[in-house]
Amino acid sequence: MEKKPQHPWPPAHRRNLRRKKAYSFAALLWGSRGDVQPFIALSAELVRRGHRAVVAAREPYRKLAAEQGVEFFTMPDDGTEDFMKAMARAKGIPDMLPLSASYSRKLLPAQFKFFEEASRSADVILTKAVSTMPALHIAERRGLPVFQAHIDPGFIPGEDYCMAGDQFKDMGVRLNRFMPRLMQMVFALTVADRINAWRRKHGMPPDRLARRNWAGNLLRFPTFMVWSPHFLPRSADWPEWYVQTGWWRLPRKKAPQRRLGDFVLSGPSPLYIGFGSWDIHDKAPVTDAVLEALRITRNRAVLLSATVDRRPDYPPNVLVADSIPHEWLFPRLKAAVHHGGAGTTGAVSMAGIPSVIVPAFDAQKPWGRLVSQKGIGAMLDRRELNAETLAAAIREVEQEAVREQARRTGVLLRDERGVEQAADEIERRLWEATAETAPQRELKLTEVHPVFTSGKYIEDLPSPDPLERGRVTGGDAEAEEPAEDV
Repeated sequence: MEKKPQHPWPPAHRRNLRRKKAYSFAALLWGSRGDVQPFIALSAELVRRGHRAVVAAREPYRKLAAEQGVEFFTMPDDGTEDFMKAMARAKGIPDMLPLSASYSRKLLPAQFKFFEEASRSADVILTKAVSTMPALHIAERRGLPVFQAHIDPGFIPGEDYCMAGDQFKDMGVRLNRFMPRLMQMVFALTVADRINAWRRKHGMPPDRLARRNWAGNLLRFPTFMVWSPHFLPRSADWPEWYVQTGWWRLPRKKAPQRRLGDFVLSGPSPLYIGFGSWDIHDKAPVTDAVLEALRITRNRAVLLSATVDRRPDYPPNVLVADSIPHEWLFPRLKAAVHHGGAGTTGAVSMAGIPSVIVPAFDAQKPWGRLVSQKGIGAMLDRRELNAETLAAAIREVEQEAVREQARRTGVLLRDERGVEQAADEIERRLWEATAETAPQRELKLTEVHPVFTSGKYIEDLPSPDPLERGRVTGGDAEAEEPAEDV
């Protein structure tokens, strides 16, 4: 007897899934450009293939979406900058978890309201894992499939490594699995009352002990790991629908501002120095340190305006810019000094240039460790940033061996075609899950990374909810763009 294929998604998320020639996707997001830009890139690829996609995010990212031909739904301001300032003052994960929970409790009502509006006509929901919990509950209520993406490895349970302090480290199989599960469960329990209030309002049974955010449930959703295996490989026990694609590049649709283009091409390759859009440092002393380090190392540089102060005069070897087109600028640089967000680290590395990472807070330090370990950069503690330490870090990444290793790494990363792989996987999963609902048609799918199964580790928990029993159809029973990634 032929065995039926195993599908991801709990049954409640498949009951309204039907085969279509083109699907309507809604990307439900919060946060900074590093959280939003990858989904704009994926949405643009889905639109190119004939689907419809809308991105729900804050107003500053409307221009970026429009540039890619992607529909946009404006979310209200969510206090991200204030939250990140608080995170920068936190001392490790024990401080960061309560801050995240407190912020999420305030944000959840607005997320529920506006995510529901943004996804009203959606067939499929896309969302960032962990930080957009309402998306899963909205999708469950509507019977819709969800594709999640992890931009950062710290919250994924796996047997091969976990985030230990300021690095990803093998702490042994049990501890590797336990630490991310514990963080997810603690976080979910702190907001469970807000989640259940919404579920009761819509006639849904309570999510007892926040089980829908436990690993056993989350492992049932197709998920993308949006970083390169050349930095950190997949864990051997992840389910087959956990696909590591590499970073998602956003195609640049227009030329850079003339002033920026003229400066970059008018002399030796400059540096880029920018610590993201989060205003978490005293700008005057940072600006003094940056300018002196450039003088010491005799470098030109493009400076992100959000990083430096508004002094009236800058030396001629410096250009201060509000908008940074990563895809155009980074390949033309000598190196980039940045804060170590996952998106920026990926963009710099794909460009084939070294990084000097100055983390804004502890969760960004693992990327600094990784670029150092790979021989393509250096890390500098934000609290130790001054002209001399910055100059020393710049000189370290100016070495020919570091630059050559960064160049080789960039070639490998650009070959991964992360966005195309993700879109291929989405189409394939939807096609397989609806195999019994419509006649087959051919899909042109490209090869994805090898995948591994982990049936004995997936907790296929029976649902306590009436919504998930006897109702399954389908595959089973039937203004100026922000300047920086994070």
